[in-house]
Amino acid sequence: MIRWQHPELGLLLPDQFIPFAERSGLIHPLTDWVIVTALRQCKIWQLAGYDLRIAINVTARSFQDRKLVARLEELLSGGGTCLPAGNIEIEITENILMADIEHGAKVLQQLRELGISVAVDDFGTGYSSLAYLKRLPIHSMKVDKSFVMNMAADESDTAIVLSTIDLAHNLGFRIVAEGVENQDTLDILNKLGCDHAQGFHICHPLPANKLECWFNETAGMKAIQ
Repeated sequence: MIRWQHPELGLLLPDQFIPFAERSGLIHPLTDWVIVTALRQCKIWQLAGYDLRIAINVTARSFQDRKLVARLEELLSGGGTCLPAGNIEIEITENILMADIEHGAKVLQQLRELGISVAVDDFGTGYSSLAYLKRLPIHSMKVDKSFVMNMAADESDTAIVLSTIDLAHNLGFRIVAEGVENQDTLDILNKLGCDHAQGFHICHPLPANKLECWFNETAGMKAIQ
């Protein structure tokens, strides 16, 4: 996820400037820059021997952009990246997908035909129709951090996460837990059969050069999506 090192305001998180980018129309060139930068960095890592999949968050406006799939196809086939589509995952929130299910299904099918994986982010915070969900070409579900962060102290959250894990596996999806901030939570997720986890306990957000150091200094490669 993008961060903005503002010269006066310091480090800004996505929710502090993405809404303004969407309202101003700058979200399209910003999304294009993010995609190009992410694909090029992933290619650099691939050449360095790191076989990684990189996930790119897409906003509502960008997901509705009719040029999104064509741009991804262009970049994957050339455009300075020539990266296998299997190394890319597009993340969209549950609410974005359900806002226009017909358009969403069409875009997801096009992404699938390119070989790009799709993850439903923040699952559990929206209003997914399971009738639609089981028919969509989704590869991963990410259970929202609001259910994960207090699992060690709240049995209700644990029950929700377990139900989500079981649902994802029964539908043939991988499951990712967001917001893992301590070892107790990670241990519970392992016992529940969660496939992947992300959060500050594993690693804080890092620039590319420092992330490479993390690759080399830890044995945490299994925690990487």
